[in-house]
Amino acid sequence: MYKTLLFFLLSFSTSLMHAQYYGFERVDTIVVSVNSSNLELPWAGGLNAAQFSTLDLNNDGIEDLFVFDRTGNKVLTFTNNGSSYEYSPEFESSFPTLQAWAILRDYNCDGKKDIFSYVSGGIGVWKNTSSGGVLSFERVGDSYIESYQYNFTTNLFVSRVDIPDINDIDGDGDLDVLTFGVLGSRLEYHKNLSIEQGFGCDSLVFELSNSCWGHFLETGGNTNVCLLKDTCSSTSNVPNPQKEALKHTGSTILSLDFNNDNVKDILLGDVSFNNIIGLTNDNTGVNMNTSMMSQDPSFPSYDTPIDLELFPSMYFEDVDNDNVKDLIVSPNTPDYTENKKSVWFYKNNGTNTLPVFNFVEEDFLQNKMLDYGESAYPVLFDYNNDGLLDLFVSSFGVFDAGTYKSKIDFYLNTGSVTEPIFELQTVDFASISTLGLGKDIYPCFGDIDDDNDIDMLIGNYDGNVYLFENTSNSLTSMSFTNGHVIINDDSGNPIDIGSGAKPTLFDLTKNGILDLVVGEERGNLNYFENVGTATNHSFRLQTETFGNVEVSEWWTTIGNSIPTFITNSTNETILFVGAEEGVMYHYNNIDNNLSGVFTGMDTIKTINKGPNGAPAIGNLNNDTYLDLIIGNERGGLTFYYGKEGTAPDFINENNDHNTWIVYPNPFKNNFTVKHSFLGKTQYLITDITGKTILKGELTENEISTANLSQGIYLLSLINDAKRYTQKVIKE
Repeated sequence: MYKTLLFFLLSFSTSLMHAQYYGFERVDTIVVSVNSSNLELPWAGGLNAAQFSTLDLNNDGIEDLFVFDRTGNKVLTFTNNGSSYEYSPEFESSFPTLQAWAILRDYNCDGKKDIFSYVSGGIGVWKNTSSGGVLSFERVGDSYIESYQYNFTTNLFVSRVDIPDINDIDGDGDLDVLTFGVLGSRLEYHKNLSIEQGFGCDSLVFELSNSCWGHFLETGGNTNVCLLKDTCSSTSNVPNPQKEALKHTGSTILSLDFNNDNVKDILLGDVSFNNIIGLTNDNTGVNMNTSMMSQDPSFPSYDTPIDLELFPSMYFEDVDNDNVKDLIVSPNTPDYTENKKSVWFYKNNGTNTLPVFNFVEEDFLQNKMLDYGESAYPVLFDYNNDGLLDLFVSSFGVFDAGTYKSKIDFYLNTGSVTEPIFELQTVDFASISTLGLGKDIYPCFGDIDDDNDIDMLIGNYDGNVYLFENTSNSLTSMSFTNGHVIINDDSGNPIDIGSGAKPTLFDLTKNGILDLVVGEERGNLNYFENVGTATNHSFRLQTETFGNVEVSEWWTTIGNSIPTFITNSTNETILFVGAEEGVMYHYNNIDNNLSGVFTGMDTIKTINKGPNGAPAIGNLNNDTYLDLIIGNERGGLTFYYGKEGTAPDFINENNDHNTWIVYPNPFKNNFTVKHSFLGKTQYLITDITGKTILKGELTENEISTANLSQGIYLLSLINDAKRYTQKVIKE
């Protein structure tokens, strides 16, 4: 299925002397076969630290999946066909920009789930304003939820590290909050007074009702149990600072009823735990001043206990369509924890109020995807010289036993010139993982000794580039019997660019000899001209600021430049560079300008599948347009076909090919919308937090924005119950 026509690039024909646009369209039908079975979601993009909620995305009456991954604060949406999930990114642009954590709950009892997410110092809420089958959200207020506590009203504090519990704790019909307070290790119960004050469940009016809910102390540190029957220091709700010596560092909370006694029990995770503690409440005094009477530090001890590397978080949702909520567990941090088998699924073979959790798998959804742990790096290269580009995938690494382990997988293209099929051939190509190269390895290929076979270069996290000389003397196979060596420059010094070496070979000087360009963590490009011969390479560093390319953001020195050169249909050298921010940069004006400044074309802002975008470019379907596979920091890949277009910066986040463009963009006062939609079309302009700024019916092509401040906005067109969104900028 062709999913998303995302953007257009501008190229110049030297013969026709006019501009031509081509773009990329997301495709999810390209077959990937692993162990003779086709993956169901190969191009969904991977998961690391995933948070799960359900809601009806497409208005078909079936609950779909909303996934928020802490890795890059990325929203992913999956539609449910009743028996399986399909990755459906066309809904992702309907969600506001979210940070740290996001939980979907229906707070106003209208049957539509709203968003609760981290904002600075607390909780922000976005109301689900969907209508007519079109998904939309609107910010409630412009700050955070407040709660009356300690004799005044202030923000209901939730750390960005935590995940609070948002649930009806006292059974009165409105949503309450359980969270750890500013001071530390006791659980606060913030009661929602919406029902009591006569608002129904349509308001968010909180007070701190209990500052030591459950009468337990989360000890944290090196222990994985809680102190039960804590005296809580006093009969008042005000914490005693002398009892707060154990400071809270990070926890995840989920309330549910273990034993059908109508009182909430909890599951508790901690930043220093690899386990989950199950705390069982007594049944006296419904959810107000009860005490946790027992704990299971190896929950569920009656089955396979939860055991993730670090900081597990829990989600209680029906993900197998049996109308009973299951348990999903995933790390609450993207760093130094399990990242390939990081979504544990426990099927609930009991009920919602008397659950029995039985372990099913440790890679829910991930086992249907290409997922390489942290930061997948695709590389296209015709391994067997059959005219079809094959796929190599490396990564920053899979986290295992306290370290990241990197390898390269090799997928042979067994399809045709018009449609690729990738079949896994080798799980650890050339046994790279055993050679001590460390993490963050990245390969490239080229014949650098003119012996009629293709050699391999590999960069690593330490900033070095290694040569693997192919001794097969064949263009259809590889053999690295001579091992590997660090490549030296022409002065005999080992090439060391600092950190995160991403090499690529390309004949930039057009003399028949391959030159070397190396991207790095800082975001610049290092150009090593090959001043040797075709049979004896000699790489001389010409510049560390090649083309004046710099892909790091202004506020950081981390850019993670990943360069790929290619020759287009007019024999012009063009450059694509992946970046830490997730977008891809595009340059021309390279030929005969190697000491100058390259021309930046459209920065490809509309493709952003998460941080550390890594592009692989090539022709995979025998047309005249370049195709793209892009990796991301979640360890997954996304596939795009190139195609013809008529205008730049075109976005269509849906399953059809309706076209629309906005110009000028950026704009000063007004902009024009040109589209091919039929029937009534609404427009909606929101800021990047999701707050509605302007809306109305698109009766004329020109939209006046005189009252808008300078900044970045999202423009949505709503037509035939579908929503189309793109970014617009007012200067």
